Amino acid sequence: MQIINERDKFLSNYEVLEHLKGIKEKNNWVFEKDKNAKKDHLRRGTAAGLDLEVITKDILSYADADKKATITSSADFTALLQYLNQFDLVKVEKLQIVNSLPRTMVHLYALVEECDQRLSDEQSQGILDKIAELFPVEEDEEMEEAQE
Repeated sequence: MQIINERDKFLSNYEVLEHLKGIKEKNNWVFEKDKNAKKDHLRRGTAAGLDLEVITKDILSYADADKKATITSSADFTALLQYLNQFDLVKVEKLQIVNSLPRTMVHLYALVEECDQRLSDEQSQGILDKIAELFPVEEDEEMEEAQE
């Protein structure tokens, strides 16, 4: 097996979801929960195929169910990345932080290699505070996380 195109970039979950939402709109797909809201759209066979439609539907429904770790606006996404750029973090570490949105120091330490040596406690806490500021968690979700 030969690799023709190497991976050029890493994509965050937010970027993948935005791409899939674009595919859904482009192909005019209506999924079960959307049917009542968009009766004027008809399902049509597309050149993309049924497999792409099923995968898109499954991923979008999974993302809707997991709201606590989902970025909802491009402004917040950009603000978090700009904040993370001021630290000495590798692209993969930034990607993991953006995808999982850590809420505790333990979670952040699991994502950043040698976090205690590369970042001060104030910097680590600053990252957690920025995440809490941009992506607030509802109290019910905080209680669930504390119980886990």
